[in-house]
Amino acid sequence: MLTGTVIVDVVQVRASRNIDSPEAGGNAYRRAGVAFLIACSLISLSAGIPAWAAATLLIIAVVIHTVGELWHAAAGFEVSFALAPEHATGQYSGVFGLGAGLAEALGPGLLIALCITWGRPGWYVVGVMFALTGLAAPLAVRRAQQHRRHAPQTQPDALEKTQAA
Repeated sequence: MLTGTVIVDVVQVRASRNIDSPEAGGNAYRRAGVAFLIACSLISLSAGIPAWAAATLLIIAVVIHTVGELWHAAAGFEVSFALAPEHATGQYSGVFGLGAGLAEALGPGLLIALCITWGRPGWYVVGVMFALTGLAAPLAVRRAQQHRRHAPQTQPDALEKTQAA
């Protein structure tokens, strides 16, 4: 926990500095997914080896995972705000936050089922799931941008009139 805290304190701004567009956010999601895959793989390899080697692998995994978390968080803020219509930023942010809530609700059970029950293969499955979602993010961002460009622009005044009727 101390290692992760120090990394966040020291690297947070640097890790998120260039995540300033939806495209950069999608790419950061991809990097985060790969970082999570590497971290999960290192965690799985720490079982059954001497304590000094396991501790070394776990510290390296924490460093990689924490950097991945920084990329993931910065990407989430950029994508959720940049792709939301100006008149509905709050609503879009709320719906975007439902994904994090769902992950917090289902994640522990999934991790227990995979990582504790299956052991090493479960860690690989979790890592691959993170990597695949990270790899899909740039495509999802591009599709959202295309949809936004081609969608009719609804002005807040017109929206209010429609809702009042």
